[in-house]
Amino acid sequence: MQFINPGVLFALFAVLIPVIIHLFNFRKYRKVYFSNVSFLRELQQKTQKNSQLLHLLVLLMRILAIVFLVIAFAQPFIPEKNHSVPGQFSSVSIFVDNSFSMEASGVKGKLLEEAKTKAKEIASAYKADDLFQLLTNDFEGGHQRFVSRDEFLELLSKVRGSAAVKSLDEICSRQQDLLSSARSSTGIAYIISDFQNSTILEKVPEKNLSDRFELVRLAGNGTGNLYIDSCWFSNPVIQKNKNAVINVRVRNTSSESLEKIPLKLMINNRQSAIAAFSINAESSAEVSMPFPNPTAGIRQASVELSDYPITYDDIYYFTFSVSDRIPVHIINRDPQNEFLRSVFSLDSVITLSESRLGKTDYSAFSNYRLIVLNDIESLTSGATSELKKFVINGGSLLILPSMKADPASLNLLLSELGTDQIQKADSATSKVSSINTNHPLFSDVFEAGEMKRANIDLPVVYRHFSIKQVSKSTAETLIELSNGDPMLTVKNTGQGKIYLSAVPVDDKASNWPQHALFVPAMLNMAFNSGNALPLMYFTGTRSGISLGGLRPAQDNIFRIVSTDGKSGFIPEFRNVDGQSQIFLNDQLNEAGIYEVKSGDSTVSLLAFNYNRKESDLRTASEDELVRIAEKSASFGILESGPRPLNETIAARNSGTMLWKWFLISGLLSIIAEVLLLRFFGRRVNR
Repeated sequence: MQFINPGVLFALFAVLIPVIIHLFNFRKYRKVYFSNVSFLRELQQKTQKNSQLLHLLVLLMRILAIVFLVIAFAQPFIPEKNHSVPGQFSSVSIFVDNSFSMEASGVKGKLLEEAKTKAKEIASAYKADDLFQLLTNDFEGGHQRFVSRDEFLELLSKVRGSAAVKSLDEICSRQQDLLSSARSSTGIAYIISDFQNSTILEKVPEKNLSDRFELVRLAGNGTGNLYIDSCWFSNPVIQKNKNAVINVRVRNTSSESLEKIPLKLMINNRQSAIAAFSINAESSAEVSMPFPNPTAGIRQASVELSDYPITYDDIYYFTFSVSDRIPVHIINRDPQNEFLRSVFSLDSVITLSESRLGKTDYSAFSNYRLIVLNDIESLTSGATSELKKFVINGGSLLILPSMKADPASLNLLLSELGTDQIQKADSATSKVSSINTNHPLFSDVFEAGEMKRANIDLPVVYRHFSIKQVSKSTAETLIELSNGDPMLTVKNTGQGKIYLSAVPVDDKASNWPQHALFVPAMLNMAFNSGNALPLMYFTGTRSGISLGGLRPAQDNIFRIVSTDGKSGFIPEFRNVDGQSQIFLNDQLNEAGIYEVKSGDSTVSLLAFNYNRKESDLRTASEDELVRIAEKSASFGILESGPRPLNETIAARNSGTMLWKWFLISGLLSIIAEVLLLRFFGRRVNR
């Protein structure tokens, strides 16, 4: 038991007053003479015993009355575990979940507005001179300090929905740091949220915390949501005057199946395709939307559907480039290769150029998307360094060794590039046994089940190099020979690709250059080459965004500007290995299409979407939240019912108040004294 006003207990010394009065009985006696002395003695003995008992009982009642009344005015209570003492100076940290899931409807409207109301009720439960701190998913700089209650309410009124999300572990860690820096002796934290499984409960604290955290759960009316999860192209290279296909994955988290939902594709603010789809309950569906590309250049696009009340994930923004030409350069040892020249001349989109080894302009490598090293025996260190930089910056490199090549010399280049190495030549005849049809190089070459036919015509190799896999290599085999040796491999290095062939393009080494498979393999290497930028990024991304070989103008800065011109900022710029990278540093929080400007020119387009983690609206139930709280003594559950939270908190912080019981006990003691004097005292005086 504790006391709100312990100083009042000094008044307990007042119990000495009735004690002194009863020790010194100031009642005056007068003599009375009786004739029958024996009768008087008998009566005197009986009355003296009753009188002493009465005096002790009255004394006890008076002492109890004083003790009970003094304790009542000291306001005793039994405190609840881990709750602050009433009247004690406090620092209160309140987290308000302002993520997009809080836009869902609750019993009293949108959950975000209900959360703000609960935060006001919490603040009103404490004294006006206590300190308060507001925290949201944005972790704003203006929210990293404790303020007065009036200033807290003003900050609270400005809270709006945000794409940012934080886990419970991050929230508790930030609140604990802020409370530890506060100047008050006690602190408490409140977390108001719908406690979404995919975001805030993605990571919970694994150990007990030093402060007390009260969880306030808000329940929405439902968890159904229809949203666009992702988009991708069937072919990563979009060519001019050829149809492209964008694939859209849509998810339905509701318990109802939906039919004939319209989906439209917008390119450069014009509708380019439309589709309708049906989707089962709690499942996903993929929709393919073909569209034409009559002109070359970079395009801004979006896929849109309609869903209510959660609308932020109904639009998926992306950008893509339509190629009008693909520059390919062949470096020949001697002489030029007619097989390569003829195959790369088949498609008008490919611009072919050639040079002889030793007479190649290395500074022009950045102008090409695919470089072919044909019939190479060895390379200089300078050429190796430039080719490595070309691949890291997003170029594709095809290595076709000469049958006269010295493996040790050629492996110097391969080791620098971090790919597999070649060993001695094998002159045994071998046939191609398998082709990786899952790779983009061959994904559209064969029909379904064609590779399983026993009589399928595949290339035959008469002479090849063995390819040795180096330690920790991630090279992927594209074509494999019947003896188990790889014939063609691919390795991703930096943002580019390295293709390594075990056979030269020579009809004396194999029939590969004359085989029908040779043409699509070479063309697809060109079509899939180059530094293709991602379709989109998520808002709040912290990693660098590559702009390839783009360079800022004379002012040496890039600017990011929304296509409507309403917002813009200057990102951080870095030059990494000759490649331009920009860092947003939390300056971009709105989904949409943004222009990258250098001076007055638009050099690129970037698309940003909100993270789809928020789209799964499933939240923790009351029982699940209780189980989370039971795992840590630092957590408590504050019920968010019809009763205002300020009343609930005041009752919990005050514990079990006992002053009323002590006051009643004091009054009962006084009544008992009166009854003793009136009834028992009358019998004594008879």
